[in-house]
Amino acid sequence: MPSIQPAAAIALLCFAAVASAQESRAPQSFRDCDRCPEMVVVPAGAFILGTPPADVPAGGDRAEAQAVLVRVPRAFALGRHEVTRAQYERFVASSGYEGRPGCQTWNPTLGRFGDDPRRTWLDPGVPAGPQQEHPVNCVSHADATAYAAWLARETGKRYRLPSEAEWEYAARAGSTSLRPWGDGPEEACIHANVYDRSGAAAFRLGRANAGCADGYPGVAPVGEFAANGFGLEDMIGNVAEWIEDCYTASYVGRPRDARAWTWLGGCQRRVLRGGSWVSPPDEARSAA
Repeated sequence: MPSIQPAAAIALLCFAAVASAQESRAPQSFRDCDRCPEMVVVPAGAFILGTPPADVPAGGDRAEAQAVLVRVPRAFALGRHEVTRAQYERFVASSGYEGRPGCQTWNPTLGRFGDDPRRTWLDPGVPAGPQQEHPVNCVSHADATAYAAWLARETGKRYRLPSEAEWEYAARAGSTSLRPWGDGPEEACIHANVYDRSGAAAFRLGRANAGCADGYPGVAPVGEFAANGFGLEDMIGNVAEWIEDCYTASYVGRPRDARAWTWLGGCQRRVLRGGSWVSPPDEARSAA
C-alpha cells in the first residue's frame, strides 16, 4: 500500500451497472428512478492498467509498476459522482440497514488522523457539518456492497461495485497521462479536491500539496470540480472509493478482461481507489 494513506474518509461508494444505452461519442447518462444516482455510460475499449516503472513515485505500490493491457469488452455505467449522503440515507430508511460503526477520521484534539470506533456515516468528523450533497463517508466495503445490492433490488438492474480495472479505465477517460487532466499536479484544483494549499492551512500534515487552492480544506460537496473526458466527476480526490477487487501486491495473473480479481476464500483486504482530500500529488493519480 502507499506510504501515505487518505485516511480521513476511509470509504465511500462508487458502483457500476450494465449499460443498456448504445455507445456514443457524447457522454450519455440515465437514472433508473427519480431519486436514483445519475449513471454515465462508459464505452468499451482497452487501456494500460498501471504506470511505467519510471513514473511510479517513491513509496508507490509496486504492483502499479507491473502495467498490463486490459480490454473492457462492453460498455458499463458508473455513477457520475460519489454517492451522496441523501442517496445513502434513502437506502438506510428504506431497508433498515445498520452498519458497524468506526472509521479513520481527523482528531482535532490530537491534531492527527486515527481510528474512532464511535464514528458513523451520520457523523464522520470531516466535514464537521455534513450536508445532503456531501459524499457519504465512514462506510465499510460491506456497507458499499449492501447499498449496491439494495439499489439492484429496487430497480431490477444489475448494480454492483466496479472492478479495479473498470474504475481506472473510467478515471483515465482515454488519457494516458498520470492524471485525467495531464501529468502535472498544479491544475488539480480545477479537476479534483486533493491536498492543496486550502487543506494545508487547515490540516498541517507535513506532506506536499498541489500548489493551488480550491477553497475546500476538507471534503467538498459532489460535482464541484470539472468532469473528465467521460463526463465523470470526483474520480480523483474528495473521498476514496471502494472497489470489488481483493488487494494484492502484484498485478501478475490478474484478469485481462476487466473482471474483478477476487479469491474463492474471500479477501483479507479490499482495494480503495481515487485518493481523497488529503492525498498529496504522488497519490492523486489515475493509477495510484
